[in-house]
Amino acid sequence: MGLIDFRPLFRIIVDGQDISNVLAPRLVSLRVTDGAGVQSDSVQITLSDTGYLAKIQEPRAGAEIKVWLGFPFSLSYMGLFIADTVEVTGPPDAVTITGTASVNGETTSGKTALTDQKKRSWREGTTIGAMVDKIAGEHGLDAMVSESLRAEVLPHIDQIDESDINLLSRIARDFDAIAKPGNGRLIFTRRGESVTASGQPMPVVEVHKKAVTEWRYRNSLRERVGRVIATTQDLKEGKPVDVEAGAGEPISRLKRRFPDKASAQRSADAELKRLGRAGRTLSLTMPGNPDAVAEARLQASGFRSYIDGEWLISRAVHSLDSGGYRTAITAEQI
Repeated sequence: MGLIDFRPLFRIIVDGQDISNVLAPRLVSLRVTDGAGVQSDSVQITLSDTGYLAKIQEPRAGAEIKVWLGFPFSLSYMGLFIADTVEVTGPPDAVTITGTASVNGETTSGKTALTDQKKRSWREGTTIGAMVDKIAGEHGLDAMVSESLRAEVLPHIDQIDESDINLLSRIARDFDAIAKPGNGRLIFTRRGESVTASGQPMPVVEVHKKAVTEWRYRNSLRERVGRVIATTQDLKEGKPVDVEAGAGEPISRLKRRFPDKASAQRSADAELKRLGRAGRTLSLTMPGNPDAVAEARLQASGFRSYIDGEWLISRAVHSLDSGGYRTAITAEQI
């Protein structure tokens, strides 16, 4: 019986055609970046354009690129991206194709209605569930909203020259949540709930110190705050009123004015929670693991007593090149 080949593999489909075998002899590097926000996901493919092979034709702008990464018998789908930048360099001659994440998983162009600017108003009393359901339906997506957020009531909101995905991202920040389309769904979940685009729990990524090639822990007091202050307008008194989350110094004040005390308090609480996570970060590089994606949980062990435990992955970069397949992770404390 022969030995099983555990060399890393990739699969790339462009506009419905599997071109993995065509790319393999030319591939210099493949990098997939997965972040917590819709604007942060990307793919970068660098190909050699030297030697006996025919010169690479300029790729079509807006081409759909589907990417898988992993190992034999366990390739993992990394996402659908839209080719938006082509760069040719030399010597030696190389072609680099960059694509950003598709916002709906089905688009045939780099811009969709989810990113088109709109003008409309959302009446006071609209729930997050109702808003996400409506926007998802308008774009042919399935809505997936956390049960803990679905019934949350929103104030009157004016959507003025703002895209639907930007609107949802703005609201998500006020609830310490994530708004992100993917795999035909429009997802609105709390940070740390760690669910996939299909609504299934993400696997926990277990990492021991001995298995990583490089790591760094950072605890920055400069990024921490004691209090967060948000301001609303007292309609009876006709003057601004502050609401606070937390206690002590330093103080962080939210710049925009909120329509009522409830939304101001909610946003102050969410910002305090977000800033509390930002103070402690764990960065590490390890052998490639396609399960390591943004919003998945990381279980660290073997580092230090104050590092071991659960973390929330905020960014994962998967790289495949002559050095093999590796994953670089940035995580925040839960």
